[in-house]
Amino acid sequence: MTSGRQEPKHSGRAIRDRHAVLIIVAVVVVFFRDILLQNAFIWEDFIYQYYAFRNFAAVSLAHGTLPLWNPYTFSGMPFQADIQSALFYIPNLLLTLFVSGDKLHFFWVELIIVAHFVIAGVSMYYFAKELGLEKIYALFSAIAFTLSGFMIMQVIHQTFICQVAWVPLVLLLLRRTLLCRSILSMVCAGLILGHAILAGSPQFTVYIFLLILFYFLFEWVGTVRAEGWKASLPMVPLAAGVVVLAVALTAVQLLPTLELAPLSRRATISFENSSEGSLRWGQIITLVAPKYFGSSGAQETTYAFLEQYWAYWETCIYIGLIPLIMAVLSFALIRKNRYVAFFSGIVAFGFLYCLGNNFVLHSFFFHVVPGFDKFRVPGRMSFFFTFGATILSGFGLRYAVERYSTNTRKMKKLVIVVAGSGVVVLLLAQAGFFQSFGNVAAEQLNHEKAVNAAATTLGLLVIVSIIFFLVLRRQVSTAKAVLVLILFHFIDMNLFGFNQNNGRLSPEQYYAKTSRVAEPLKEEGKKEYFRVNSRDGGYMILDRNQGMIDRIFLLEGYTPLALQRQYPPRKTTEQTYDLLNAKYRIVVDPRDRSMGLREASTYYPRALIVYGDTVVKNEAAAQAYMQSDTFDPLNTVVYEDDPHVAFGKASMAAYSSASIKSYDLNTITLSATSSRDGILLLSEIYYPGWRAYVDGVEQPLYRADWCLRAIPIKAGTHEIVARFEPSTFYRGLIITLVALAISGIIVVLTIVLKRRAVPVSSNIQ
Repeated sequence: MTSGRQEPKHSGRAIRDRHAVLIIVAVVVVFFRDILLQNAFIWEDFIYQYYAFRNFAAVSLAHGTLPLWNPYTFSGMPFQADIQSALFYIPNLLLTLFVSGDKLHFFWVELIIVAHFVIAGVSMYYFAKELGLEKIYALFSAIAFTLSGFMIMQVIHQTFICQVAWVPLVLLLLRRTLLCRSILSMVCAGLILGHAILAGSPQFTVYIFLLILFYFLFEWVGTVRAEGWKASLPMVPLAAGVVVLAVALTAVQLLPTLELAPLSRRATISFENSSEGSLRWGQIITLVAPKYFGSSGAQETTYAFLEQYWAYWETCIYIGLIPLIMAVLSFALIRKNRYVAFFSGIVAFGFLYCLGNNFVLHSFFFHVVPGFDKFRVPGRMSFFFTFGATILSGFGLRYAVERYSTNTRKMKKLVIVVAGSGVVVLLLAQAGFFQSFGNVAAEQLNHEKAVNAAATTLGLLVIVSIIFFLVLRRQVSTAKAVLVLILFHFIDMNLFGFNQNNGRLSPEQYYAKTSRVAEPLKEEGKKEYFRVNSRDGGYMILDRNQGMIDRIFLLEGYTPLALQRQYPPRKTTEQTYDLLNAKYRIVVDPRDRSMGLREASTYYPRALIVYGDTVVKNEAAAQAYMQSDTFDPLNTVVYEDDPHVAFGKASMAAYSSASIKSYDLNTITLSATSSRDGILLLSEIYYPGWRAYVDGVEQPLYRADWCLRAIPIKAGTHEIVARFEPSTFYRGLIITLVALAISGIIVVLTIVLKRRAVPVSSNIQ
């Protein structure tokens, strides 16, 4: 449903949808040319986390194993339940086709990220058209969104890009659902929204649902005012249907994640921690001079504004000078165009929320609105700012062309204001205004670079002013004029962020740097099951998630949803590592920062039989007992829940042996022999969903020694199978399959009914 507005003759109706799509593709390909040609490589979290996750999932699936559990990081933790695994996101599933030699080449993951820039641009183009913008102005909004600072900065976070790329299409379908009362659009919106959720960012999932709520209320209130309460009533169940369907479709992911979340380190965070990565008022200058305080990218780090180097990309609000000017011009339409008013509100909300602990909005949502107390980095709400501002830029551009191109005096005023604002920014920067406004100490800021950044802004604004002067005199068609503006926006964003993500090392090269350490461990791991302690503070001899790459059992890892209970409390760290089966431990020489591995002689086997137990129901008491000298892990296991199988204190000698016969991601098969009843203690992380089968019969599996698994066994020789069978996953899978089936039935019935509908004769008067 569109506004029905007729395109003026100068609006460039020669631009067709396919032309717009091709331009978006061309812009993305040229911008990411170095990555596509493998002259550069995406850096930071892409290497440390996202590639490791995608490689582990794709290789596992290629071997016919659904990776529900990951034993290679943090001594073991649920993999699929970690929403960032994005296991069922369709593009990630397709990566399985490109596994070769037990490895997924990183290029395919990079290609998925770049492809989502195209998806973002195309979906924004059609959404802007849906809001009433002519094709050429919709194209401008699409390019502005695609090459915005937010999108460029977040390339390293695959889950963010893959989710927000679908948002314009979700809102387009939601709009048709609400205004056309379309059940088919409701189903399609639910499908796309659900698929976006599966891309794997819990934070942006919450943000997207908030944006959907705002948009629904906007359209609903508008309908109430225009048509009355009765006309608006069907909109409520239709909007609810979109959300319910999306949640049901993603139940296979959401239910396991909801089980993991309260057991993870992110179960609770303080307001202070949540405010890390807040925008400061002084950073308002980065709207026009994005590198005023320096930068932090793949090739250099000169950022001086906040304590964390990563705050540079997490608080980026730069959308480009031309889109910013156009967005500001659109404010003149707030009273005339309801969509300009709505997205102006989204821009304001996004900016104020980004301020985190420097404004009240983040505090309100953190303390009052469920879900917002689980996330850090309020600066990521720049997504709202960017999304709203780039839509407004299309409306502002249309307004400028229609208003200023017919009035020479107003056109000259506009040019003077645009160029003059650059002069003002330069003078304020020279005077150190933004430095003092942002509470930045003199020694933190390179004043010369800051002034140069402001001078660059002045130069760009002068160029923009000249373009305005030529374009608005209508010496060229609107289509050509807008394409020129797009070209200069492309140049602007290239200057700003072309090298931001162009790292020098590929994931392959990065992990190869430690091959001298990893290769011997992999070979030895074929003969014995053991873990490796690879980190000591800031020193890492193997990367945090390298265990997933090389299939080495590590005590360390890297994911926000790491389990709270990873390390058994012992009197010394060495004793903790013993209990976790850590055969090798990092050794650091701080004099020359050299690292190596030493072999421990005291580490316990992965499986052993113990004949004594004790129940300590108080958590603090259990910690204290395990840290005392009286606790002997070889003779006693500690329960916090009563197992109802009492062994007491081990009082007599017994013969026992336990060995692992096979070890897969989700299944461990063991053989155990004992001369009397005992407890099989596995140095494996306990988690709900692990089940034990002794000689084919299910037996209880308990949490013991703080975070390990214990299985009571009878005297004799037994085959024990420990299998990860999380009920949340299987319940979620059923709900997802039912939702897919219902969606398919609705789509088919809708199409059939439409085809069978009797057309109204055009001759009826």
